[in-house]
Amino acid sequence: MAPRFSSRFSAVVLFAAICWVQRAFLSPRLGYASPRGRVHRRASFGSASVVPQIRQALEESGTLRQWLESAAALSQACSLELEEAEGILAKSAGWSTWLAVNRAAYLKPEDPNAQETLEALKYFRDGPLKLTSEQLRDVLRASPKALSKPQAAYQAARQTAPEEFQSPEAFRELVLRCPMVLELSFNCGHSCAAACNRCWCPAMNRIKQTVAGR
Repeated sequence: MAPRFSSRFSAVVLFAAICWVQRAFLSPRLGYASPRGRVHRRASFGSASVVPQIRQALEESGTLRQWLESAAALSQACSLELEEAEGILAKSAGWSTWLAVNRAAYLKPEDPNAQETLEALKYFRDGPLKLTSEQLRDVLRASPKALSKPQAAYQAARQTAPEEFQSPEAFRELVLRCPMVLELSFNCGHSCAAACNRCWCPAMNRIKQTVAGR
């Protein structure tokens, strides 16, 4: 009886872990859309408070200038206050997470690179998404991680998306309503592979509700 109990217990623990991941990493990031299609966030952005600490760390490493140039480019492209632009960079490059875990040595945020930021912004503007300044602002507010390697993110997300969203037009419309889909790069086909934080399947119910305007 003991092995059978152990197997059931392990299954319960695994199910609980999957549910926690879905709630912690997927649900809070899904914005909702107004009838006009504009994305609204469910929670406040909240990264501005970490900016002074990030600037200090970057100054110590000699990369503060690259950070400020990146933030200025983002601020101009999206008509954002500089501090909010820095907040988006903080989440995009993992700096806010690094601070949240007390600057853990095992977690290294991405070094700022102004040229890469400019290229990312150009891709959003001139690439397949063709986002306006306002649209880009809404997308990055809802999904800051989209700023990091957007071309690779776009391709991975579209290739693994359900068929109904795979056309460039349908996928663009989906991004405008649910920007976090740019963070999805896997589709388990409902055969869980413990990659829920980047999988389409756990996110689909909420995505469909958002697209339907509920």
